[in-house]
Amino acid sequence: MNTNKISIGKTTDSFEDLQILSRNEAERIARTLDINKGEKLSFGFWTSDFPELICEAIFGKNEEGNIEFELDFEQTTL
Repeated sequence: MNTNKISIGKTTDSFEDLQILSRNEAERIARTLDINKGEKLSFGFWTSDFPELICEAIFGKNEEGNIEFELDFEQTTL
């Protein structure tokens, strides 16, 4: 699985705001991805001011051929 790093938000933002920013960025990324069925891409979402992990986003293609993603906030370092 390929992992990419995305910088968003700041450590001073509320966790709720960081979750919203993460979802918005994941939706934007999903619209631009071109991946094969069965392929998975992983993106780490980090704060931009001081690198703290917000979540990991995993993208894949469903049976209908649409890009889907899941955000995993359990790995956060905030």
